[in-house]
Amino acid sequence: MSRRTVVVAIVLPVTLVLTLAGAIGAVVLDRRTTDKLPAGAFIQGVDVGGLRFDEAVAQVRAKVEAPLRRQIDVAVDSFSVKTSPWDLGYRVDVPGAVRKAMDGRGDNVLARVTSHLSSSGAPTLDLRPAWGPGTLDQVVADAGKAIGTAPKDAGIDVSTGWVKTVPGLAGKEIDAQASRKAVMDGVALGEPKVKLVARPVKPATDPLLSKVILVRAGENMLYLYENGQVVKQWPVATGAKGFLTPEGIWRITQKLVNPSWHNPGSAWARNLPAVIGPGPNNPLGTKALRLDAPAILIHATSKTSSIGYSESHGCIRMNETDEAELFSLVPIGTRVAVVQVLPPRPIGSAPIDATAF
Repeated sequence: MSRRTVVVAIVLPVTLVLTLAGAIGAVVLDRRTTDKLPAGAFIQGVDVGGLRFDEAVAQVRAKVEAPLRRQIDVAVDSFSVKTSPWDLGYRVDVPGAVRKAMDGRGDNVLARVTSHLSSSGAPTLDLRPAWGPGTLDQVVADAGKAIGTAPKDAGIDVSTGWVKTVPGLAGKEIDAQASRKAVMDGVALGEPKVKLVARPVKPATDPLLSKVILVRAGENMLYLYENGQVVKQWPVATGAKGFLTPEGIWRITQKLVNPSWHNPGSAWARNLPAVIGPGPNNPLGTKALRLDAPAILIHATSKTSSIGYSESHGCIRMNETDEAELFSLVPIGTRVAVVQVLPPRPIGSAPIDATAF
């Protein structure tokens, strides 16, 4: 046997032994480090190299997740709630990030051992919070319920016996979109208190309130208001005792030209025809304004002697020319306020003392 053959015979077994020993050592090392992160691994600036899964999760949570669980106040007006960015839905998946870093060690023993022994190629992961399911929408909705007030439309007040226009009042509601953005921005900036956004709700505008009719029963005068001021007035007849013109604030629902009179079926109308068409015998005259008060109209009358007294069966009677003028001045929807300012005054009553008003 030659010397070269002897050397080869010796070297090959030794090499095989060394290689096998190295492989066994790598396997042993891999087994020992299979549940550890590779050296030099960082997650959102936290050094997790060489840590086991639970250790890495704990350290990253302390640095990244804990600030998201801090208490913050979310408030607007009288509403306030203590919560946290985490509860609102601003969260991070720490276990998922750690798993991703561990998965980055490689798929074979050599790659994993190399990553453990050297920081070359070690993962560096960003872990930034993101919005997901949480209580943000519910908090905004609760705030809306707490501070929401409905607007109050403009109206009229006749408590003094005269018309006073009452301006509308704005309501309030939560601006859900702006409030969500305010919370998201405040949370991202780390603010301890976030203010939601409320906005006014304008009352509905009613141009028909610019004109109002006031009927003062007992005094038996009709006043037309424009923009809060009396611009016209006419004497009228209102309901007699037992047939009083109903008090309240009504609306004109129809403007009738040459209306037909329909018998209401009341005792006083028992002997009258079921219908009286347009013409000189029609008790409604040539024009009438129907109110939403049951069976009540403002109409012309041929019984001019009743004007100024309480002589109707509930309707408001006017002289023909006065009714025609009023008819031309008011649209459908005009408010008609009726106030009983004096007891009914039958024909022959003493004149009204003007100083009483």
